[in-house]
Amino acid sequence: MLDLISSPETRARSVVRSKAPATCGEFVQGCIDGQHFLVNCPVDLYAEAGVRPCGADGVRISHAGDFGKIIEAADVMRRTFHLELHHEIAIRSDIPRGKGMASSTADLTAALQALCISCDMQLSDRQFARVLTAVEPSDCVHFPGIAHVDHLGGRLFESLPAPAGMRVLVVDCGGEVDTVSFDRARAASIYRREEPAIRAALHLMKLGLRRGDKHAVATAATLSAQISQQILPKPQFNDLLACARHCGALGVNCAHSGTVLGVLYDEDEALGEMLADAVEDTFGAGVTIQGDYRIIGGGRHAC
Repeated sequence: MLDLISSPETRARSVVRSKAPATCGEFVQGCIDGQHFLVNCPVDLYAEAGVRPCGADGVRISHAGDFGKIIEAADVMRRTFHLELHHEIAIRSDIPRGKGMASSTADLTAALQALCISCDMQLSDRQFARVLTAVEPSDCVHFPGIAHVDHLGGRLFESLPAPAGMRVLVVDCGGEVDTVSFDRARAASIYRREEPAIRAALHLMKLGLRRGDKHAVATAATLSAQISQQILPKPQFNDLLACARHCGALGVNCAHSGTVLGVLYDEDEALGEMLADAVEDTFGAGVTIQGDYRIIGGGRHAC
């Protein structure tokens, strides 16, 4: 299969390209009044998809064993919207897998958006979310801005502005977590017990995003990450939070069903380098720095 994303051989052909962002976990996640939700945390790291029509029926994809959810989602789209699909898809992504960085959601979003364009079809954000969540729980990075969503059903509660000038140093604590097999029953019992704190974190997060108050955003994210320690504990959390605060960072967020923590800080090159050095000095080989990214608004983007 040709490289549908960057090969010069395909640039003159009817290839559609799209991209979608990763996340550094979530700003807040929990359950209030029986409604599960998250507030996502998109970053400027992307999955890219290339799609073009082909002669064969259905959808073909390179390395299909790695991207079975795309085929499943394309079939949901075909059945729901009565499409005829004769397409091949290629994915390129540097987003780490199984870490809570929305790698699968980004793959799905990029591929399905390119497929929609190739089929000359427009889906609303809500319709798009329904396709995604028919396959798996989703961070819904296709919604613009910072999205407060029902990640199990795909409903958008509110789209909020991304915090200007906020970056995140992504720290991987090791291992992998499968979003689908995440123990939601145990999480639900803890969310019920911690509902007042979750409610406070969500209120402060939304207030901070509306006002552009990065300290409020980071405080709310840290509170949610502390609650998550009761569900999916990361042994490095307390030491990382202490290290971050000592260096002047704003706080720490987490992947609530993943392995990464994020050191949130005001955009400053010297501070970013200081934080990376401090993390390496404190933890050595005990963690891996996945990268340093700008926090952005989500969306479906052309390449």
